Amino acid sequence: MRNIIPVIMVTIFITLLQSCNTMIKEDQGVPQDNNFYNLCLILDGTDRLAEQNGVPEVTIEEIMEITECVSEKGKGTLYVSYVDNNCDNNHVAIYEWLEDKPLSHGEKSGYMKMSEYKKLEKADVDKQEAYNHRLTDALEEFSRKCLIVRDLAYSDAVALQKNGSDVNGAINQAIKLLRASAQEGIHSYIILVSDGCDNVGKEQEELSPGTELIIVNSNVLKHQYQKIVSREFVTLRQAINYIFS
Repeated sequence: MRNIIPVIMVTIFITLLQSCNTMIKEDQGVPQDNNFYNLCLILDGTDRLAEQNGVPEVTIEEIMEITECVSEKGKGTLYVSYVDNNCDNNHVAIYEWLEDKPLSHGEKSGYMKMSEYKKLEKADVDKQEAYNHRLTDALEEFSRKCLIVRDLAYSDAVALQKNGSDVNGAINQAIKLLRASAQEGIHSYIILVSDGCDNVGKEQEELSPGTELIIVNSNVLKHQYQKIVSREFVTLRQAINYIFS
């Protein structure tokens, strides 16, 4: 009988431990998505008025689609800049979303009172609504900032500049921006919507480790970035699918 008692005590302890673990998991809810995105989108309207221009003109809807992907699939930072004849001090729109999605307590457990579960359920709804409100405000504010950058990128003032394609400078600026928000083990992307033809001649900085340069255009390959470009796409949609798939 004495030999059975320790076995019974161990069994009871394991049962209680499993019950505690179940309660902890239920309180924690759904695990967080740890995806982090570090992106810089560069718009190039310097050849917008040219007859043979294979560079797509990015819409504000496409920019916001990328932005929503960042917050929907995880967290991260998105910069939007543009090419002109001197990109060193160009205006940049910045979107930074670092909030975790609210946790849900999930289904009611058998031991929990319905009144307690309803309180938790109401708290979950309140947290989600507050989160959605903050996200909506952040997206709307960023959209307004992007409109300013986009209007500058595709303005006649930029398109009519002589020797006005400082693509090297735009990439250098993107490298600096992404470096500021980089996280260890996280891949960064520069999305260059351009023919990639620099005619200013600034020295090109090396890409930071873990940074990928993507070019979007439908022109025949003629740029000088073949050694550092990882992928080329015809549409921005293809680039979005590549990054967020």
